[in-house]
Amino acid sequence: MFKRFWLIAVILIVACQPTLSPTPTRTPPQVANDAFALYAQALTPSAQNDLSLIDRPTRYNLTLRYEANPPTLTGKQEVIYFNTESQPLNEIYFRLFANYPDSGGKITVTQTLVEGKAVTPELQAQNTALRIPLATSLAPNDSLTVQLDFTVTIPRNSQTHYADFTASDTVVTLPTIYPLIPAHDAQGWHSELPPPYGDLVYADVSFYRVAITVPANMLVIASGSTFDVVTHNDGTTTWHIVGAPMRDFDINLTTQLQKASIVIGETTINSYFELADAEGGKKALHVAKNALEAFQQFFGPYPYRELDIVQTPTTAGGIEYPGVVVIGKKLYSDPKSADFFEFATAHEVAHQWWYAMVGNDQVNYPWVDEALAQYSTLMYYESAHGSASASNILRNAFQAPYNRAKNEGRDQAVNQPVSAFTENDYGTIVYGKAPLFYDALRKKLGEEKFSRFLKTYFARYKYKIAFPDNILKTAEEVCGCSLQAEYQQWILSPAK
Repeated sequence: MFKRFWLIAVILIVACQPTLSPTPTRTPPQVANDAFALYAQALTPSAQNDLSLIDRPTRYNLTLRYEANPPTLTGKQEVIYFNTESQPLNEIYFRLFANYPDSGGKITVTQTLVEGKAVTPELQAQNTALRIPLATSLAPNDSLTVQLDFTVTIPRNSQTHYADFTASDTVVTLPTIYPLIPAHDAQGWHSELPPPYGDLVYADVSFYRVAITVPANMLVIASGSTFDVVTHNDGTTTWHIVGAPMRDFDINLTTQLQKASIVIGETTINSYFELADAEGGKKALHVAKNALEAFQQFFGPYPYRELDIVQTPTTAGGIEYPGVVVIGKKLYSDPKSADFFEFATAHEVAHQWWYAMVGNDQVNYPWVDEALAQYSTLMYYESAHGSASASNILRNAFQAPYNRAKNEGRDQAVNQPVSAFTENDYGTIVYGKAPLFYDALRKKLGEEKFSRFLKTYFARYKYKIAFPDNILKTAEEVCGCSLQAEYQQWILSPAK
């Protein structure tokens, strides 16, 4: 996610066509595990074997139906979950982020079945967590099937949590509004209520199969790839979509947005925008193209067949989801926002590497993805606009806000949860100070080793969860030196 409130200054194709026609992907070549062949349709030909990298993935089968008046989503969800921990589990949790306080939206789970038997779950964390007790403990390496029926009430023009979950005049945004299993780690299940700023999702990668029925004139823009579209006699269309491996699943619905596309290697980039903002939509496509090409060179290959850039009402500037980037509507046409528009778009594309592929606990260690997405954006500017532009980013977007915080006595350690910061200081420290750690590493390691560090870190933790120590240990391994002083200065301690 990228927020605008702390940024002082960020300096220095394909014809638009008003179409709602989907383009289903072609059936991919056979993969090693035939049971997972369907999911391979979300991956580029070069990334087909990535499915085999996931140890006993959770599988979501979602059947959804959208009604416009009032905006409502009904759903049936079957989840096959494996216990990959070393201890038995006596309960399982689902996050219900559509119940986030004051959003105006609501998700109601009407039926819960575990292995076909009805159970009574318990709502926790202000109704954003659903605890399901297990009659029989789930042993390590065993699996179970959970079925949930639910209804989601979608708020109109909501401004809560960056206006990320809302029905507007142009688009309906549905970010992770289905029941999602959170990460289970050494601290147990993560069911805490995140603050109203920062990101919400901390989850392992999973495999998704989604069927969503919408009015026939409506376009579905979602994580993953569409493999079939069926039109019904009742004026509706069902879109069949797969996504894997993905940490969550984002859906956007529209009858208004236009599309421009470009193919980069094995990936199609789609930019969706309002007709009045066609120039901004083309710019978003151009920036995403350059960012995708640069980041593949800097870090490693992008594995998904699609990358969608969507104009939405979000007030965050931009928000990342697997295979989807949403950018704030106002940035598309405001001349004063031109520099920030480019920065935010490149930043969110960087999150496809840092969050979507290399995961982290965004609630308790937000800097792990945000700081690297920030520094990756600097590297994008260096590639696209030259070293002077990158130096301006370093000076004006990172160093200046941080210096101001130090002068005002507001410096803090970076390695803290979102809740440890005020909203303003969260932006300054996590988005301003933390990327300076990577600049310090770059200066100490030199260009060749710094590049090797980023590629090694990406390859080692792709589709996994990375923690702060993993970053430090990988950098020290590549460097062959101690980086404790840099880590202490930029990550662990406030300025003295």
